[in-house]
Amino acid sequence: MGVSATPPPLVDTRGSFSRGGRLRALSPAAILILLTVAGAALRFGTLDVQSAWLDESSTIFLVRRGLTGMLKHLWSEETPPLYFVVAWAWTKVFSVGVLGFRSLSALLGTITIPVMYAVGRRISPRVGLWAAALTTFSPAMYYYSQEARAYSLLILFSAAAFFFWLRVLQDRDGRSLALWSLMSVLALLTHYYAIFMFIPEVVVLVRHLGWRRLLAPAGAVVLTGVALVPLAAWQASTFAVETETGSTASRAAGAVKQFLVGVYGPLEIFSALLAGAVVAVAIALLLRGGQARMRRLVLEIGFVAVAACLLPLVLSLIHVAAGSFDGRHLISAWILFALLVAMGVCAARDPRVGALLGLTLCAISLAVIVGVNAIPGYQRDNWKGVAAALASHAGPSVIVTPSEGFVPLSIYLPHLQKVSASPTPTRELEFVNLRTKRTGRSPSAPVVPTTAPPGYRLIAVKRTESYAVSRFLAPGNTIPTASLLKREIGEPAAEVLIRG
Repeated sequence: MGVSATPPPLVDTRGSFSRGGRLRALSPAAILILLTVAGAALRFGTLDVQSAWLDESSTIFLVRRGLTGMLKHLWSEETPPLYFVVAWAWTKVFSVGVLGFRSLSALLGTITIPVMYAVGRRISPRVGLWAAALTTFSPAMYYYSQEARAYSLLILFSAAAFFFWLRVLQDRDGRSLALWSLMSVLALLTHYYAIFMFIPEVVVLVRHLGWRRLLAPAGAVVLTGVALVPLAAWQASTFAVETETGSTASRAAGAVKQFLVGVYGPLEIFSALLAGAVVAVAIALLLRGGQARMRRLVLEIGFVAVAACLLPLVLSLIHVAAGSFDGRHLISAWILFALLVAMGVCAARDPRVGALLGLTLCAISLAVIVGVNAIPGYQRDNWKGVAAALASHAGPSVIVTPSEGFVPLSIYLPHLQKVSASPTPTRELEFVNLRTKRTGRSPSAPVVPTTAPPGYRLIAVKRTESYAVSRFLAPGNTIPTASLLKREIGEPAAEVLIRG
């Protein structure tokens, strides 16, 4: 990305990564390699710890249709096609299993680490190293680097676009402007919500360069958005309408929490408050002083970051794109906030203070990642564990799952069939349930029926931290009604499946 031509440092970066001990002997390139290797080990080494959940299963089912079938069924998604095309090509070389899909996201997440170094290096090499370190250990970046969805590709393209945006501000060259436009187009082809970062970036560039220089590069992104309108309209007309969950304040708090300590984890209120305090100190150090040029750049980066979050908030408040104001849809803005925090760490007058802040934030992040991997209740919905429990005994049965359980369970038990009326006669019934996430609290235990339906008797119950399964057996084949089975599990939207 041409990171060798770096402008003079804008912040006082004495010591952050290089003072004392062995780190002083390491070059920035060596430290970056260590961070990238650590990030790769963290992402690839735990790729199979968590089960695939509903959204990942939807990706796998869609891509397994083949390129033509996948494009014909894009109505089942809410994103443009680029990620799915990339995933289709990737799985032609690797496998179409869960690990095959997730390995693509892990690779993209690993590549994002040096890209974030390049972003920060536009300020100074040490800002780049701290930006890379925060990316390496961020629970949010780790989470999306292990998810078979479009977000890892969105983050990568958004970071690359932001790198060239910074270079345009500093160098004013046409090549950087063209590359910013290209990365923005690719980000928009990955996810519609890339537009929220693009708009404030254009506003800042217009202020510096004027409209005329922006007509072609920004126009290319706008034309791409216009070309995507028919697809977006098709998806909106055929896909279930996304509704708002929780109040605006709770969704805002959830987005902040996700930026700090990830999607869900143990002691998340405590860890979020602790991480938030560290971030607040770093931002305060950044705002306290510095050159006028640095303060101006901080304000421009801050403007893009805040605007990228406020635009979807406004759309949500006026009930347009209601689901846009959500942590995962705002995730590309994390890049901007991470850069500001890295700049704040390096702005400390005492290098030891900056190092302490950065290392504390990385330690909190790593502790969250370790905690989530160690405690199944905080992980993604454990359909892999459910499938293993169901597969532990042979024979046909009727399985009752929570709403939308058929798709993820079918990834691990491929011969299931979904029924809407009364199932075929069967001797065996199996009820499945998952733990329930509770924001700021430990998950509630999964509950399954233990009182036998008429004509059946309870023969086994398996309870774990993340799922529970109860099994019932009848003397002979019985035909239970779907309504009875849903009533037993206490969920009208439960799904009834048949295992042959």
